[in-house]
Amino acid sequence: MRIKKFVAHSLKEATEQMKTELGPDAIVVSSRKVTRGGPFNFLGRDAFEVTGAIDDAPAPAPNTYRRRQAAGGFERQLEQSRAAGDDETALTELRRIAEQFGDRQADDVRAAAAGRRRSDTGLVELRSDMEDVKGTLKAIVEQLKYAHLPPMPDMLQKAYGRLIQHDVDEHLAADIIQSVYTRSNQDQITNKVYLEKQLLAAIAGIIPTPDVEKGRRKKTKIIALVGPTGVGKTTTIAKLAAINKLLSGLDVGLISADTYRIGAIEQLRTFAGIADIQMDVVYKPSEMSTVLKKFRGKDLVFLDTVGRSQRSKKELYDLAKFVFAAEPDETHLVLNASTNVKTCEEIIDQFKVVKPNRLIFSKLDEAATYGPMLSIIHRHNLPLSYVTTGQAVPDDIRQVQAPQLAAMVYTGEMAHA
Repeated sequence: MRIKKFVAHSLKEATEQMKTELGPDAIVVSSRKVTRGGPFNFLGRDAFEVTGAIDDAPAPAPNTYRRRQAAGGFERQLEQSRAAGDDETALTELRRIAEQFGDRQADDVRAAAAGRRRSDTGLVELRSDMEDVKGTLKAIVEQLKYAHLPPMPDMLQKAYGRLIQHDVDEHLAADIIQSVYTRSNQDQITNKVYLEKQLLAAIAGIIPTPDVEKGRRKKTKIIALVGPTGVGKTTTIAKLAAINKLLSGLDVGLISADTYRIGAIEQLRTFAGIADIQMDVVYKPSEMSTVLKKFRGKDLVFLDTVGRSQRSKKELYDLAKFVFAAEPDETHLVLNASTNVKTCEEIIDQFKVVKPNRLIFSKLDEAATYGPMLSIIHRHNLPLSYVTTGQAVPDDIRQVQAPQLAAMVYTGEMAHA
């Protein structure tokens, strides 16, 4: 990889210089107008500066955009392309160079200040030059970021990049692109409207949906909420109880097993009093059956549980005793939508001890992207029951259907109710 700056009286002339010296395959990384003669030369003439780059490695085979039917499809091509390692090595080397330039910039500035070898103007120019180099390297890294991808139409490559940008797992993103690629012809693959419609349908198709209950229940339905501390379980319980009582007209009851957090019971008791909802507290798993008898005949009973760290197995087993004593029909694991994927994976793995069969993502208003939600839902095949978008009761909660979630993941924008 060679990088060089060219300065001429016009942008065209500077570009021609770049092509002449670096070759016809050189790319323009950045361009800007500069004043020759220094900042204090009022007669300085405007000029154009072009930063060019050329990859000395052999050029890849031309992109024919022909559909590939080999076993493994796009995912296999992705792995084969990545196996070559050339682009990954180049990216690693560029990042290393950028870091070294950053360190060198700091050293040069300190040395210049200590030895007074440069004037204030010189220091400004030095910083500017270093920033230009770092910016150039960053631009090249961005251009090479998806260079390992196998040949495919530009629109699909951009769609893949968009999914990755929104934090969808790269293997899942590859599967989505492959599914659209294999069922589209040459004309369709260049139609933006068609392509986006198919992409959204492909994303929605991998999202599991909750089972629909058949017929009227003959017994009280019990719903338990579990999860780590601070994800908003109690507020979510209040929202669900209010919606089902006030909007759906159901007979609702509340049970709190959160006897550890200061004020948790009083918070829920205050809400229950305002909404005129029967509430009780369970301090031991052995008390659960007695309390449940008081709610016999109600349509819905919500069980609020204490938040537990996923790294405390003993506390999780204690939580499981409360949950299993209630014999819930649904156990919803509540996750903060802004939590990173690795932590969410750890939470799900450790909370399997309470056997959750639904997911609730809270605090969508705090999440930067929605791709991690898709990756987690798909990987664990857990349907999404609700999402919450704020603290207001009962407004900031909604059910999100698969097409809505697909649009949120792809566009990066929250779906409207």
